[in-house]
Amino acid sequence: MPSEEPVHAICAMGVEAWGVRRRARHLRVVQVGIGGRPPRGMSGIVISAGLCGGLLPDQMPGMVVIATQVVDEQGVTHACDPGVVAALERAAQYLRLPVTSGSLVSTAGMVTGAARETWAGRGHVAVDMESAGTAESAQRFGVLRVILDTPSRELSPAWAEPARAIRRPSNWSEAIWLGINAPRFALRVGAVLEAAFLGNIDPEV
Repeated sequence: MPSEEPVHAICAMGVEAWGVRRRARHLRVVQVGIGGRPPRGMSGIVISAGLCGGLLPDQMPGMVVIATQVVDEQGVTHACDPGVVAALERAAQYLRLPVTSGSLVSTAGMVTGAARETWAGRGHVAVDMESAGTAESAQRFGVLRVILDTPSRELSPAWAEPARAIRRPSNWSEAIWLGINAPRFALRVGAVLEAAFLGNIDPEV
């Protein structure tokens, strides 16, 4: 059954916000930009929603990440609301999507190459740039991400600034891959949110 509390999806990029709005039409979407954070003191359920980087060798693009906690680069830890986590996990299971759960780290910049192994060695399964900031703004907080890049499917660090990256011919093959998969994975985020908070399964939140 739908949540009785307002549900806010905090998205960094336009494609992420588009995916949520397209699939979970009645959720409230706040777009904050790459590395941004929403206003403090948000009411209801707040979900850091969008794409992320995978840190483990066996992960594949398209895998759903449902974090149990978020850690920033200084080690400050924010626990995700257990009821929200359960709702998201149940929705992903209902949709038969591959899921990984555990600790997500939020960093100030893109993580690629050997840095993935470093963060994985500290116990994290995925990385983004916004979830820690979002956690500070909410009372009931969760993370729903879909892995875009992995140790075996790297992206150029240039994509931290997409408008500049697209102007470099060396990035054009990646641009085609991103143009196909980023929207597809963003819709996957929206589908899980729809099932968790707007659909017919009982998320028990």
